[in-house]
Amino acid sequence: MRARTRAEDRAACSFCPKLCRHACPAAQAEASEAATPTFKQQVALRALERGEALDTGQARVLYKCTDCRGTVDACRHRISVAESLREARALAVQRGVAPREVHELARRVREHGSPYARDLEAVARGVAPEAHARRGALGVFPACAELARAPEDLARALALLRAAGAAPSLASPGRCCGYPLDAAGLREDFERHAAGTAHALAAFDEVLATGPSCAYTLAVRYRELGLRPPGRVLPLVVRLAAAADRWRGLAPAEAWSRRAAYHDPCFLARRLGRLREPRELLSAATGRPPLELAYREAETRCSGGGGVYPLTHPAAAARCGAAVLELAREAEADVLVTACPAARWRLARARRPGDPEVRSLVSVLAERTGLASPD
Repeated sequence: MRARTRAEDRAACSFCPKLCRHACPAAQAEASEAATPTFKQQVALRALERGEALDTGQARVLYKCTDCRGTVDACRHRISVAESLREARALAVQRGVAPREVHELARRVREHGSPYARDLEAVARGVAPEAHARRGALGVFPACAELARAPEDLARALALLRAAGAAPSLASPGRCCGYPLDAAGLREDFERHAAGTAHALAAFDEVLATGPSCAYTLAVRYRELGLRPPGRVLPLVVRLAAAADRWRGLAPAEAWSRRAAYHDPCFLARRLGRLREPRELLSAATGRPPLELAYREAETRCSGGGGVYPLTHPAAAARCGAAVLELAREAEADVLVTACPAARWRLARARRPGDPEVRSLVSVLAERTGLASPD
C-alpha cells in the first residue's frame, strides 16, 4: 500500500470533525477551536499546499502544539500532526512571520549553545569536574533543562552509573541537541547546530541522553539529516534499568512509605517506546510497583513542556502540567515521578497546594540506594 504524503495527511485532517481533539493537550488546555489539530492542519494546508498568505496571527496558531503525538492513537488514519506542523513552522520562519519568541530562541542558541542564556558547560563542569571526555568512553549527554534547573540530577546520574560499573564522561556538556530549534521550524539553525553537536559526539562509542527528546533527536533526527550520530544513543533509563538487581540490593528492604506514581514522558513512551525500564527502576528503588495514572504509557498526558509551547503559550502550557497533577491526585499519590528533566520542571512549576511532590526518577533512585543526596 502506498504511504500517504504529508499533503494528503493535512487534507484528511482538515476535513475531519475534530475526532482527536480530546487527545490534544493544547486543545484541552486552551479550550479553543484554534488549538485543535484540525484547525492547525487547515492553516498548514492553506499555507503549504495552496500558497495562501500566512500572517503573524495564523503563524502563532501553528505553535499551539506540545509535539507530543498524543493524537496519533485517536486518529483512524494514525496521522502525526507534529511533523506537518514542523514543516509549516519552517515556512513561517522563512516568511518572517514566526512568533517573536522563536527568533529570540534562535538568538540564544547561537550565542550560548542552548536555549538558556547561561554558560551551561560551566554548570556541568562544576557538577562533575572529574568526568572529562575520553575517546571511546561512555558519554553522558545532559539535557539543557537538567543543567539549567536541576544540575544535581546530573551528579546523581553519574554516581549511579559508576555504581553500576561504568566509567562515564560528559558528552558535549552545555551544548543543546538542537531539538527546540527543530520543533520551532528553525530548519537552517537546526541543521547547522546539529552538525556541530554530531561532530562533538563523534568520539564516543555510546551516548546516554538524560532527556528523552535529546535521545530521540540524536538517534533519529540526526540520521534523517544525513548526520552520523555516535555509535549508539540511548536514554539514560535504559542503561540504569540494566542494573535493576543492583539497585534492589542497595535499596532498603522495607518498601518506601510514600505512594509514588509514575508519569510517562511523551518522547520516552511514544517515540522511543520505553515503558518497562522506568517502571522497573522505580519498583527497584521503592520496593513496589508504582501507582499508575488514568492516562499512561502510549496514552500518557503531556506535561506541556514539548515543542516550544512553553515559550509561545506559557499559560496554556502550565495548564497541561496541572492536568497531569490532577491525575496524580486521583491516583492518591504522595509523589509524582517522571523520567524527563523538562517534564519534571513543568510539573513542579504547575504544583498547587494539595498536589503531590514532583521528583525525578534519578533523584528517587539515588536517594533510596544511598548513592546521592535526595532533593
